[in-house]
Amino acid sequence: MSDVTRTINVFDSAAYTRSVLDLTMRLAEVIFAAGAGAEDATAAMEAITRAYGLRGTEANVTHTIIALTHEDPATHESITRTRNVKYRSLNYGKLTATSELIAEILDSPPEVADARKRLATIVSAKPQVPALFRRVGWSLVGAGAAVLIGGGVVVCIAAFIATFFIDVITTSLDRRQVPVFYQNVVGGAIGPIVAAIVALIDPTANPSLVVIATIIMLLAGVTTFGAVHDTLSGFYLTGTARMMEALLITGGLVTGVAGASLLLARFGFQLRVDANLTPTLAEVPVMLAAAMVIVAGFALGVQVPWRAFWVVCLLGAIAELLYLGGAQAGFGLVWSSALSAVGVGLLAAIAARVVRTPPLVIVVSALVPLVPGLILFRGLLQLSDGNIDGLLSMLTAGAVAAALAAGAILAQYLVQFVWGPARRLQRRFVGPLMALPVRLGRGPGKRI
Repeated sequence: MSDVTRTINVFDSAAYTRSVLDLTMRLAEVIFAAGAGAEDATAAMEAITRAYGLRGTEANVTHTIIALTHEDPATHESITRTRNVKYRSLNYGKLTATSELIAEILDSPPEVADARKRLATIVSAKPQVPALFRRVGWSLVGAGAAVLIGGGVVVCIAAFIATFFIDVITTSLDRRQVPVFYQNVVGGAIGPIVAAIVALIDPTANPSLVVIATIIMLLAGVTTFGAVHDTLSGFYLTGTARMMEALLITGGLVTGVAGASLLLARFGFQLRVDANLTPTLAEVPVMLAAAMVIVAGFALGVQVPWRAFWVVCLLGAIAELLYLGGAQAGFGLVWSSALSAVGVGLLAAIAARVVRTPPLVIVVSALVPLVPGLILFRGLLQLSDGNIDGLLSMLTAGAVAAALAAGAILAQYLVQFVWGPARRLQRRFVGPLMALPVRLGRGPGKRI
């Protein structure tokens, strides 16, 4: 009888372990697919399994593969779970809801079955806003970008329409599982076509600004931030793969814009760069308002929780103001971008606690107005004219994107190193946690 009892206990223990590992993998998969970095997913898996009483668990993330292994200390038998997260899209509403569930698990773990039901509810819940409003949000990104770089009413309306159709077409192609490179080729080609129509309607307008606005809209969802975060955190393979993904997306965008521009040049339509890079004091309020429109549109598109809307819009204006201040002080494009990102990152650490939203959601949304679409387009035109300076412009655009990500991550690391989990996790992790519930303060806490 004792042998039977012992067998049942071993079976129950193994079943419990598998259920915990399965729940942990599902939680990590949701946050990773919704925009979290590899470090956040790894830290979440190890913290969740500890909360449920499993020790000696090893977690690892390699771009699209999430792996979790637990070794029984008594029998030395191991159980491994893996998942392939092939498709990722920014969904900050789902990321925030899942982060809140993880916070509850770390503070007071519910039954595994109850936690799985709640996660299933999060995954199957209706979007925060309908698809049409998300599409309008992306269109607002384009319209706001047009105003930000000095476009008039006609250019602003054209940018809104162009980005609306870009989202319609790229979404349709994504549903048909067309590779993302070709999605961006098609999306990039729409900008010059709409610009040519603008030139026919209003010869006094600067149609090239429509193209720049569409580039900014398409670059807003690029995974540069995640790539830099993973690389700085020590996940070099994942960071390199994400960087290649970002380069692939940008390459498709450049191909589409260049191809459409060359085709239109055959018909006598030439694009040029004439954007307002040195605004006067009177233009600053308009630019700050445009930055807020861009952030609001992006927040709609990626479903930022409603309670955080005012924060991301405010920080978007602050990011633009810091950037303009740095540029006027002669810091240059790259260092001005880094200065703005550090300032926003520090403020985001406070704002995240106020609106109960992961810092990643706030930081990425607030920095969208600084996406280097104008620099990228200038380099593209220079290269098409055989000017070697175009390569320098392309490198500058990449440096600006990296500076935005690195500056924001540095700010979060400084905050968490002084008050948060970085002090306790620095032996295991290198960078800060951006998408998880972190408890700032010097006292002990159950959270990560």
